[in-house]
Amino acid sequence: MNKVWKHLKTITYHKILVARGCFKVGLYRQGIMHDLSKYSPTEFGVGIRYFQGTRSPNNAEREDIGYSSAWLHHKGRNKHHYEYWVDYSMHIPGGMSPVAMPDKYVAEMVTGLPQARCTRARIIRIAVPWNIWKVALMARLCTLIPRKNCISS
Repeated sequence: MNKVWKHLKTITYHKILVARGCFKVGLYRQGIMHDLSKYSPTEFGVGIRYFQGTRSPNNAEREDIGYSSAWLHHKGRNKHHYEYWVDYSMHIPGGMSPVAMPDKYVAEMVTGLPQARCTRARIIRIAVPWNIWKVALMARLCTLIPRKNCISS
């Protein structure tokens, strides 16, 4: 029961922080709906089983079985993950191609980055496949991220 409570607190705290960030940029619905799939049996069960409190349960599941069922479930249902917007390419044999990610999901992703312990440099590396004006949008949103929450690049 201890792992259940700790995992529930962890994902709810993350959800609250991202909601605050979304609200700051006017994304009220996304702030409320952010990461609801983490409470689904598929993701929550993995979170409980592999909960350690110091790192993602998804990484522990990857080490155990070779992939993360929770992550595959999560990224396929949450449009704020850039992996959601990657598709097979008809022009690159065997290749993958990014699809244009709508601005509101870029903004939601950026507001969640400090909680994911991402660096500002990673924000720009992620943005490279998108249109250059979206990189500018992300840079603007970076000003909303408190420096204390970022790891230096």
